[in-house]
This record gives sequence, C-alpha cells and structure tokens, in this order.
Amino acid sequence: MKKLMGLTLPLLLLAACGSEEADSAGTGNSLEEVVVEINTPQTVEQAGEVVLSATVTQGDEAVEDADEVVYEVWESGHRDSSEMIEAKHTGDGVYEAETAFEEEGVYLIQAHTSARRLHVMPKQEITVGNPDPASVVPDDSEDAEGMDKMGDHSGH
Repeated sequence: MKKLMGLTLPLLLLAACGSEEADSAGTGNSLEEVVVEINTPQTVEQAGEVVLSATVTQGDEAVEDADEVVYEVWESGHRDSSEMIEAKHTGDGVYEAETAFEEEGVYLIQAHTSARRLHVMPKQEITVGNPDPASVVPDDSEDAEGMDKMGDHSGH
C-alpha cells in the first residue's frame, strides 16, 4: 500500500503542474496581433531622399520596444539587389530610416518587423517620378526571399 501511495503522489503532483500550465497558456497570455502600418507615401514626385516610416502597434498600444525594424528596399523586378536599412525608433510607435531613390521607377519597401515575439513583414510599392510603364519590370518576388538578408544589415 505504501508503494502504491509512493507512486501515486508524484504522478498526482505532475498531473497538477501540467494542467496548471495548460490552463494558464490558454488564458491571459494570448498574443494580440502586431500591426505595422507603412506611412511612407506611395508616390514620390522626384528621385532623391525619402523617409521610410512605419507605425507599429499591438491592440490600442503603440509598440515602443520593437526588437528590430529593418526596411528592405528594391526596384521592382530586382529583389536580388535589395538593400536592408535599419530603422530607428522616433516615438509613438514610429520607426524611421532614410534612403535615396536615384532614378524614376517603381520600387518596393518591406518593413521586416520583430516585436513581442512576433514577426510582421508588410510590403508597399512606391512610384518615384513618372517612369515609363514599358520599362517597369513586374515584381514576382516572394516575401521569404528577403529573410536571408535579415542578418546582413549592409544597407546602413
């Protein structure tokens, strides 16, 4: 009888710990979606310096403690030549960086954002000047293509 009690007690304790973890994992610890809204205009009149800007929020709260916000910038159809530019937090959940567009064209920016154990990668097209539509190469790149450059912040 003592042997049975000796085996039963540890099993009951393990079962209690396991169910407590399961209960708490499903309640108050659920993660709300991190939302990244790109603020940079979709059209820029001429080539030159442009501020890349995005606002990061979670629920109604501005995210002031993002682990990383890196803008990937490339000309449409040329993602293999993309540049990674690390953003700086400017306040109120806004993260900014600067880049220069040397020529008219269609470009894409993707805000690779890591915040609160989540990774979000919104992408936006920017038209610089009045490019000849015949010269614009369509962009068919996959979002995951830029992930291999995340550790190489050579753009800053």
